[in-house]
Amino acid sequence: MSFLYQALDPTLIGGIVRDFLNEMAGYKREMNQTHWAILATSVVVFGFMCLKGSGIKR
Repeated sequence: MSFLYQALDPTLIGGIVRDFLNEMAGYKREMNQTHWAILATSVVVFGFMCLKGSGIKR
């Protein structure tokens, strides 16, 4: 089997997706509204920082 075929194996991808969804369900159970607000704010700030760039003049 080639590396690319192994990397795109549907059972592997399905397992990764299932693990991700299980993690998100756990977070949903454990986090309250304040936690979600802090997380959302952090994501928005990080997004704006990425849009701003590094500040290095090219």
